[in-house]
Amino acid sequence: MKRALAAIVLSAVVLTSAAASADDSVEAKTHFNRGVKLYNLGHFQEAIPEFEKAYDLDPAPILLFNIAQSHRQNGNKERALFFYRRYLEQEPNADKRADVEQRMKELAQSLQQENEQKQKPPTEVTPPPPSPGAPRTEPTPAVPPPAVVTTPTPATPAGEPAWQVALGIGPAFIGFSGKDISAPVLLGFQLGGSYQFLHGPSELRAGLTVVFASLGYTNVNTGAKQTSSLWGGLLTADYAYRVAASLRLGAGVGLGVVWWDSLAAGNPFTVAGVAASGPIPMPTLALALHADYLITPHLFVSLTPELVLSETTSAGLSDSVSSVHRFDLSLGVGYLF
Repeated sequence: MKRALAAIVLSAVVLTSAAASADDSVEAKTHFNRGVKLYNLGHFQEAIPEFEKAYDLDPAPILLFNIAQSHRQNGNKERALFFYRRYLEQEPNADKRADVEQRMKELAQSLQQENEQKQKPPTEVTPPPPSPGAPRTEPTPAVPPPAVVTTPTPATPAGEPAWQVALGIGPAFIGFSGKDISAPVLLGFQLGGSYQFLHGPSELRAGLTVVFASLGYTNVNTGAKQTSSLWGGLLTADYAYRVAASLRLGAGVGLGVVWWDSLAAGNPFTVAGVAASGPIPMPTLALALHADYLITPHLFVSLTPELVLSETTSAGLSDSVSSVHRFDLSLGVGYLF
């Protein structure tokens, strides 16, 4: 139960953090819109700090591209080159990668030519000053080519996968309230799918998980080995934070129903060992922590300790076993798409 309390406290902290992250995303969107407006008006220098504030609150890679665009339009080629590189590091599979690399090549060549020009001795002859009364000719300023600023919502960077499926398997340690029954270590399975609503360092998902475990027991009448099963479905909500590019840590909660099936006559769980007429539904709460390591941008492995609490409902079972608690330790693999 200490583990359960610890998991509940951690879940509360994580959900509070998720609310704060949502506020940051709203403020980031405000700064982003200001930056776009200033950029479109040609105020490139003023647009840069707005994009930087948006990135500080919600570091979407596309903001690095917009900062690079602003520096390039403002004539700061070195800073533009710096932020183009950072954009490609954060978004290696960007759709506009070829265009960005071409622009970086042009900037690098221009900087090299400027450095070579500085090192050359002056060879140009300064023209004489115009004679008095002659009309003065002013050089025509060069007009930079227009550039389109991409305007996605910072909270959902382009190309970010939203769906996730994952399969987990591992040992499950089960216990019963109301009756002292020894049970073997179970082998639990989980298959889940979820959709990501919040992107960035903070990730918020909702989905559905199907669970299954096989529970063996000894028939108290015959001494024979028999097997029952625990299976069901849970609606899940999960918050995770990317502590590194390939590592995220998170916590989740699940609510649903688990059915206890195949309780034959002579089982040690019901009153007087009577057989259950069918699967017994048990309202269930699950609290989980997880650590995910991304092998590729789409494939990951995960480690998930989880506490599962189920309340019995059938009279013949509840009078003997009031609740079932499990601690599962699953090792899984998942795919983002």
